[in-house]
Parts: sequence; C-alpha cells; structure tokens
Amino acid sequence: MAISKVIGLKASICFMVFVYFRKAGMTLVSIPFLHASIVDFLVAIASHPSINLPLLLGKSSDGNFPLWSKLLFGPYLASVRLYASLKRLKTREPAYNEVIEGLYVGGWPSSLDRLPPGEPAIIDCTCELPRNPAFSKNAYMCLPTWDTRAPQPFQIESAVRWACRKRSQKKPIYIHCAFGHGRSVSVMCALLVALGVAEDWKIAEKIIRERRPCIRMNALHRKSLEEWSKCLLSSKGSEESNVSSEVLSGGASRNQ
Repeated sequence: MAISKVIGLKASICFMVFVYFRKAGMTLVSIPFLHASIVDFLVAIASHPSINLPLLLGKSSDGNFPLWSKLLFGPYLASVRLYASLKRLKTREPAYNEVIEGLYVGGWPSSLDRLPPGEPAIIDCTCELPRNPAFSKNAYMCLPTWDTRAPQPFQIESAVRWACRKRSQKKPIYIHCAFGHGRSVSVMCALLVALGVAEDWKIAEKIIRERRPCIRMNALHRKSLEEWSKCLLSSKGSEESNVSSEVLSGGASRNQ
C-alpha cells in the first residue's frame, strides 16, 4: 500500500483515539494523539504523487533534521525509525549487497555493521531517516524521497554524476533507502547504465535482482527511470549533433 494511504489511515486512527480520550475527559492524554494525527495528515498529503513534497520534513543536505522538524514531526520520525528497526529483526535479508565490485545497494545504515567496507561514498535516498553521525567522514549525498515514491529524473542524473566522480577517485559507492528495495535500486539502475555495465535500466534491474532478490521497484520508479533514459538519449544526441556540425563546418572551411 502506498505511503499516503498508510499514513492517512494511521492519522485517522490517531484522531479517533484523540476523540475517545477527549470525550472521556482525559484531555492531557488526548493531546499527543491529536498532534500525531495532524502530523500524519500532513505527511499523507505531502507524500501523495500529485504533490510529492519530501522537503516537508526538513531533512538537510548533510542528512540531519533541524530542531523544528524534530519537534513538529517527532511522532512520524520516531514511528518510521521504530518500524525500520522492527522489520529488520524479522527479515533474514542482508543489510546490503554488492552489485558489481565497489557498488553496493541496501537499507538504511543505522550502525557501522550495516555499512559496506572501505569507507564508501553514500547516496541516501530517504527523506525520513537520519544520517548516522558515525559516518560524518564519509562522502555523502542526500536525495530526499518519500518511501514508495521515486527520485526525480534530475535527481537521478545528479546522483549518477556524483557517483561517477567518486568512483573515479577509487571510492566504493553505497546507495541506500530504508530497506534497499525501491528508491535506491532505481538510482543504482541508472548508475549501472552510466558506467556501461548495462545497456538500459531494465537490464540493470535484472543484474541487481540477481544479487538482491527482494527488490521491488514500482510503476513510479520505472516511470522516473524511463524519463531519465529519454533525457540521457536526448543529451547524447545533442552532443553527437554538435560534433557532426563541427566536423562538417571544419570540412567546409578546408574546402574553401
């Protein structure tokens, strides 16, 4: 179920609990449920595909949340961290997998043992989970994206260019979202194409699935990759056209 529906349902439940306690005369007990309900309604609206505003949570480019965000969105931020921790206890899936040498995809690295070796450069595709202070020395790029939503094509392109620069510096790359199933996989697909490992994102997805079988990109991830691919082909076509024009103009000047 999409995040906007799940959080909307959670908001409704919190509001009903608030009404129950309020009618029972337990006003102080009811206030936290009202706060949680309002926050969840805001998240449900902001995470809807037609709005898609991950900046609502205020996650900064260095992966941290400012004080105002922690105070305002505390109930939501705490619940997603709790959910991520509980889900990991139930799964046997590894925290990350190496797709090709030096390229890793996986879930939120909440601790050092969940980070690949070699002090990797990190691409964080979450808007709801914080960067661990223990990784402050690692090169870091944040692509704030809602769970079950997709990074925008321009974000994918920025991440690919950044990762290629880091790879040229012989650094391993770790791309992660909450669980390493959707958001991070879409960026990894694009990176594999850019590096020439795969001809297109569909082949890249198959390569990643061989290493990490539980990935599950949705229609939004695939749509974003399609748009990114079209932009990539368009830019290549423009470059080739410019080169051809220069060759022709050079030939014409020599003939004169």
